[in-house]
Amino acid sequence: MKKEGTRSKVISSEKLHIENKTIFVDLKENEGGKFLQIAELSNDRRSTVVIPHSGLPQFVEAIRKIAE
Repeated sequence: MKKEGTRSKVISSEKLHIENKTIFVDLKENEGGKFLQIAELSNDRRSTVVIPHSGLPQFVEAIRKIAE
């Protein structure tokens, strides 16, 4: 969703420390709209997943099902 050269604004942010990982969960917004960005920092490597705001209800439901 993020386009090259566009700046995104952080709306809300959470930082989690789980085992040897640091996970950043950020709600951001740019010219394309709002999106959730989840980034994992582990052993100096960073991996990122971006979920469009329109997909958040489905994403939350999937997490809820897995967590049960």
